[in-house]
Amino acid sequence: MYYFHLCHNVKGDSQKKLIDDHSKYRLSKSAYHYITRTLYFSKHKSKVEELEYCASYHMPEWIDNHPDQFWYAADKYTSVTRRTSSHITIALPKELDKNRRIELSERLMQEFCGQYEMPSTIAIHNHVAALDGSSAQPHLHLLFSEKSMMDNIQRSPENFFKQYRQKNPDKGGALKITADVLGFGRNILFHYRTKTEEIINEFLEKYAPIKMVEIYGVKLEVSNTVSCLSNEDYNKKYGTKLKDVPKIPREIFYSANPEDQEKVAEYRKLIKEIRQNNLYEIYKKEYELELSKKHEQQHESNHILEKSDKDDFDL
Repeated sequence: MYYFHLCHNVKGDSQKKLIDDHSKYRLSKSAYHYITRTLYFSKHKSKVEELEYCASYHMPEWIDNHPDQFWYAADKYTSVTRRTSSHITIALPKELDKNRRIELSERLMQEFCGQYEMPSTIAIHNHVAALDGSSAQPHLHLLFSEKSMMDNIQRSPENFFKQYRQKNPDKGGALKITADVLGFGRNILFHYRTKTEEIINEFLEKYAPIKMVEIYGVKLEVSNTVSCLSNEDYNKKYGTKLKDVPKIPREIFYSANPEDQEKVAEYRKLIKEIRQNNLYEIYKKEYELELSKKHEQQHESNHILEKSDKDDFDL
């Protein structure tokens, strides 16, 4: 399993209903500054998180090497209650080094946006785990517009975000390539997740096919793959008993109250137990094989020691 989240930024109007469950009234410019750690987000999480990489692609000429201007224009000129941008967040394998993570991120951008020439910005963040403060947790932010640059018509910012005119494309806005246009409709999230699984596993097979895990104190090598399935769906498919890991409420995680910190400690213990259980469920065969090897090795070692003691006694 890996983390994948999709949301849409919508130009706000509190009197009208949002487009779907994944949409929120948020500014695209704020999303841009958040993922690139610029302006008011320049110091955000700076002590625990590194901005490894950021870049923008398929932008119109009028941004003049300032991608933030595109997202400002999206907020300004998009019609009310329409999407100004979409934002995908994906956990990246920590077994890949920085350069491979960049390569993987650009491959994902190309799959979801680049092939349709959608303006986009990617950023890779890497931070320490909140629970143990040690292991790295790299992840990709992909911010993109559904407006396409494929027709090569140069439009002003005001015109770019207008409605597309099929008969007179040069007089209307850029073509919007939505999930419906692509033929996925409400299945777009499933498409994104399955393609992400396919691409990540392709990279893992090429660059990091094996990883080390520790299950109940036993370290072993296992095949390094990810699955887009939820724990529930994975259990149905493979007969496992995976459990969802609870999230620690922010209000107690960052609280200085001793009672809250006691609750956090209980959460940490529970989360550790569930993660160990889930690893065992996924790698049960490998774990039991490793235990069997260790028992055989111990048996042989005891046999050699007994034989050595007997030989000494005979002498």
